[in-house]
This record gives sequence, C-alpha cells and structure tokens, in this order.
Amino acid sequence: MGTVADVVGAALVRLGADHVFGVVGSGNFHVTNALVKHGARFVATRHEGGAATAADAYSRLTGRPGVVTVHQGCGLTNAMTGIAEAAKSRTPMIVVAAEPAASARLSNFRVDQEALARAVGAASERVHGPATAVSDTARAWRLAVAERRTVVLNLPIDVQAASAEFTDPPAAPSIEPPRASDAAVTALADLLANAQRPVFIAGRGALHARAELETLAARCGALLATSAVAKGLFAGNDWNLDVSGGFATPLAAELISSADVVVAWGASLNMWTSRHGKLINPAATVVQVDIDQSSLGAHRPVHLGVVSDARLCAVAVTPRSRAPLPVSGPIRYGVSSTPAAAGVTSRSPTTAPPRTSTREHSASPSTTCSRRNAWWPSTRVTSWATRRCSCPFPITEGSVSRRPSSRSVSDSPPRSAPPWPTPAGPRSRRAATAVS
Repeated sequence: MGTVADVVGAALVRLGADHVFGVVGSGNFHVTNALVKHGARFVATRHEGGAATAADAYSRLTGRPGVVTVHQGCGLTNAMTGIAEAAKSRTPMIVVAAEPAASARLSNFRVDQEALARAVGAASERVHGPATAVSDTARAWRLAVAERRTVVLNLPIDVQAASAEFTDPPAAPSIEPPRASDAAVTALADLLANAQRPVFIAGRGALHARAELETLAARCGALLATSAVAKGLFAGNDWNLDVSGGFATPLAAELISSADVVVAWGASLNMWTSRHGKLINPAATVVQVDIDQSSLGAHRPVHLGVVSDARLCAVAVTPRSRAPLPVSGPIRYGVSSTPAAAGVTSRSPTTAPPRTSTREHSASPSTTCSRRNAWWPSTRVTSWATRRCSCPFPITEGSVSRRPSSRSVSDSPPRSAPPWPTPAGPRSRRAATAVS
C-alpha cells in the first residue's frame, strides 16, 4: 500500500501520461516522483509558465494530452498564462497542482485555485481522498481527452500523504465525434453545387481533415485558406491561399472577399480570421462546421451551422455534391492559373525582402523572422505564427503564446538529457530537446 500521491501518479501513467513538465516544490515533489517511478519522463523547466506552454506544445505536436505538475499557490499562479492559452485553444492538458490542506486556512500559499482555473476557461477537479483517488484522477483525464479541455487537478497536501491502494482506472467509454445530419449535408451540398466562387477556411478543428477537404474542394471548385493557427495545412496544394485574415496576402484577401460561399471548417471566424468582419463579403453565404454547437455563429452570423466533425462532414458531403459548374476555380475568380502561379505565394510576406534596420548592431523583427525561417527545422512549435515564417506542418506550429516572442521550444539549447521522442512519421524528423 502506498500514498495517494503515489496512486495519482500511477493512475496518470496508466491512463497514458508519458511526459510531464514542471517545476518541483515541496507540494508536488511526491506526486512528481510517483509519475517518474511509474514510467513518465519528467522535463524540468525554469519557470512554471514555461512548463504549461511546453505541455501545450507537446500535446499539439503529438496529439497526446499534456501533463504539468506545479507547487501549490505560487506554482499555479506562475503557470496561469500558459494554462489560459491552452484552455482557450482547447488543448487536452492535465495540470496536477498541489493545494494547501483544508485545515491550513492561514497558509501563505492559499489561493482559490478552483476559481483561478475557471477564470481562464479551464476545468477544475480535485482528488478528494484515498477511496476516490483513482476515480478522481480518471475523471479529470476523461474530461481532458473527451472534451478537449485543460483541467487543473487539485491535490491537497494532507490528502497526498494518506495511505491508499492502487486499482486500475475505470475504462473510458468510447466516444464517437458528432456527424452532420442528413438535412445539413444536403443543404451544404446544394450550396456548394450552386456556388460560383466558393472558399473553404480551415481552422484548428480541421487539422486532421486535409485530404477530405481537398477532395471536396476539387469537386466543387473551392479555393483553400486557413486561420492563423492552421497555417500550412494546405501547403503544396495548387489552390492554397494560405492564411485568411490579418496575415493574408493582398491577392488572397481579394479572392476571399469575392467569394459567394464561405465554409469554415473547425474555424471560429473570429475578428483575426475575418479582419474584423471586413474580409467576408456581406452578400456571401456563410457556413460553419464545428463539433461544438456553442461555437456556431459565436463571432459572426452564419446562414448554415453544422454540428459535426470536419472530416466526417466533408466525407458525407462529397458524394452528394453535384459536379462543379462548367467554369472551374481559377477562371471564376478572374485569374488564369492557380493561386500560387497568380502570385499568392510569390507575394507572401514570408518570401518578401526583409526590411533592414538603420541602427547599428540591430536587426528589424522582419529580418530576424526571415532568417530564422531559413534555418528552423521543418517540425517545430513556435511562440507565434508570424507572417514571415512558413509552416509546412500545421499540427507542429501553433499560437502557443498570444504574445510575440523570440523564444520557442526548438530554440532551447541542448542539455545533457537525450531528446524526448515524438511520434514516428514525416512530422517528427527532429525531436525537441529540453525546455527553458
């Protein structure tokens, strides 16, 4: 028989935690040791904010839940910016946070940790005692995975020390993503069949649906664009417009503005993607496909809202969509060839000549970004998807921090520890090392 801290660590590893990021203090020392003891790799960071951001990046890069471990009170408050970004980005992440004992009412570390979590959009769970330690941990894990939530799992110090016996976590129920109704599929297919100049805008919710969206776009003659966080999803496609919104090239903005049907796939159409609502033609028919019903029309009115997984919806619509109109994509938009040949790529700020600084021993941000873009590895997670940074693999580059920064996971200098692994395949040619 061990302690609750040991049981929680063992349960998390059994549920699938393989890497954990954090800063160790007296409050989370034992649970962190338990995670390592049962097989997780611990990556120490210099600050809890870095730990939360690294776990967020790890989840986006691998598709697995990120795990963070922090001290009570100040450890959690230090991590809040990273937790807020993960929560707003719907990153599945568990933050194991120590918590003062219920009897320690005057502890300097006491803050309302549950309120802190909820204030930034994260969920809050708690390990209540030895008898429920495994089920409490499993509940937090299921919430993070099934609903793509960032969850703060509070672990009171007095509860951690109590004796407990480990049991296998209950099996998680199989959850199928939502599928579009027949009526919604038919309505969307009809809109695309009659569209003169359709445009698809794919967001984070469509990162897994590239092939299906390209197939449907080819059938109905749609041009392809993305939100900033899905930048690079359609890289190499002849009809790729790259980013929609403030980072759009002039030609891409012109083509998007001329669309008569705009379909957002897993994209919120917020003010950044729509240039404060000015990019989408007021006369255009707007469709939004999202797994979260509350997201439909949240940022702007839509004519058709479809509750569905983006990939499943595209698969369902493709066979029902009629053949495209006789005049196909490029001619409809007034260009004689593909967007790339027409100048979308060549005019991109990524390849434009960088500006130079007039100050001695200094460089402009545009010069720095352009030069970094040349030597960065193709698989990377950056702190901001800048206009001058290409992104061949969208799932590995996201808006990990809303504030522009010159630091990234890949920028960190090598340490003596071996690199932590990433999934096999073309998106993992270079594993990140330690994180500052």
